[in-house]
Amino acid sequence: MSSQTPAGGAPARSAPALDTSATTTNGEQLSRSLGVGGNVLITLSGISPASSVFILGGAALAGYGTGVFWGFALAGVISILIAFCYAEIASHHPIAGGDYSLVSRVLGPASGAAVFFIGMVSLPLIIAIFGLGVADYLGVAIAGIDPLATALIVIALATVTACFNIRTNAWVTGAFLFVEMAALALLAVLGLVQIERPITDLLDPQALDAATGGLAPIGIAGLVLVVTQGIFSYNGYGGAVYFAEETRNARHTIARAVLWSAIITVLAELIPLTAVLLGAPSLEALFGAALPVESFLAERGGPAVTMFVLLGVAFAIINAIIAIALQSGRLLFAAARDGAVPAALARPLSRVSATTRMPVPATIAMGALALAACFIPFDLLLNATGSTLVFSYGFIAVAALAVRRSVREGGHDDAYRMPFWPLAPGVALLAIAALFVIGILDPAQWLSLGIAFGIVAAGYAYFVLYLRPRAASVRMFDVVDDTEEPVA
Repeated sequence: MSSQTPAGGAPARSAPALDTSATTTNGEQLSRSLGVGGNVLITLSGISPASSVFILGGAALAGYGTGVFWGFALAGVISILIAFCYAEIASHHPIAGGDYSLVSRVLGPASGAAVFFIGMVSLPLIIAIFGLGVADYLGVAIAGIDPLATALIVIALATVTACFNIRTNAWVTGAFLFVEMAALALLAVLGLVQIERPITDLLDPQALDAATGGLAPIGIAGLVLVVTQGIFSYNGYGGAVYFAEETRNARHTIARAVLWSAIITVLAELIPLTAVLLGAPSLEALFGAALPVESFLAERGGPAVTMFVLLGVAFAIINAIIAIALQSGRLLFAAARDGAVPAALARPLSRVSATTRMPVPATIAMGALALAACFIPFDLLLNATGSTLVFSYGFIAVAALAVRRSVREGGHDDAYRMPFWPLAPGVALLAIAALFVIGILDPAQWLSLGIAFGIVAAGYAYFVLYLRPRAASVRMFDVVDDTEEPVA
């Protein structure tokens, strides 16, 4: 194993070969028992297509009308390109820890520390946001349910569930996902069974004009904004990487898990939204409704169907909390194993349960952070997570441009290679630049962007002030050998 020299410091120690595709600092292993299908089930659960359609898709319909068709279609293309980036990097480095592990190994420990901070802040806050939103949908069956109490109970139960073995979690999330997909399929059928307009009517992006009550063109600027909403709605397919160490033959299969997750997500969201646009009796009434998708559902499906679908959305949100709890535990576990956290915390947080072969201490720690986040004002939660995705995708796109250098330097020639490289990361970077420009031009997004910039800056400061002076004892400074995978 070779080692690299950290910027501004002495050469890093030459450590024994560390099989980071399977091994913790204590010599324990995660359970490599997932197939591609199991990985995809958990990943799709974290994305939660149903909640994306009802919450983000509904907001997009209200603001951008038929522009949702073009916007979400273009966002789907961009998302697939970003998925190619994840797929190639993860194939070279099939390691638990998600974006943190990929970036730290391709771009170095400084950028890895920044991405680690993004994950440590955003994942618990996202769990809190989802938890606080569950009551809105469970309320159709349980009147007067308290959002905070519901969030605390759901997050606590999800954290406990995430400590079970990975195959149990795949079955649990798969069952919830079945209900979620059934709800989306029913929504699509309700729109397509009685089509009110040809699909050509959706090719001219129009939104509700508040002044006239009619439809008016939204223009290129509005279309760009709805594309950004689509990208946020599809986000999460990179979550497949968190489970690379629990996926069999990951070097050859993790790329498929990422790409299938992205493709299924795009179809599961774009088809129902298109069906709603085609089947709504009145586009003006649809776009003018406070909750467009729920309004369409109630009009076409009636109260019984509406209750089933909205409960399906509630299950989807609970399912997402379980999946993200699984991901967040693996982020902290991987960072602790790499020595990216203080030594006193690294040893307990890098332990794996002998019974379930799961990173139980790290999962519980992240669950505790999510519970604490429930007491943060909701608007601040949204602002603290709103722009972090832009930075994460930026790091991944840059890493996808750099990852093939490892092949030239004796890397893994059998790893997945995306088609038409470097088209995918190049287009992704252009899209990310557009997101930054839009955010800078919109004062409403300045707080969110400022928080995201602050998180990234804190990560780099943590590297400079804490990690780099301890380079000799921090494993993330070593160029590790990710070649070997243990037999499950």
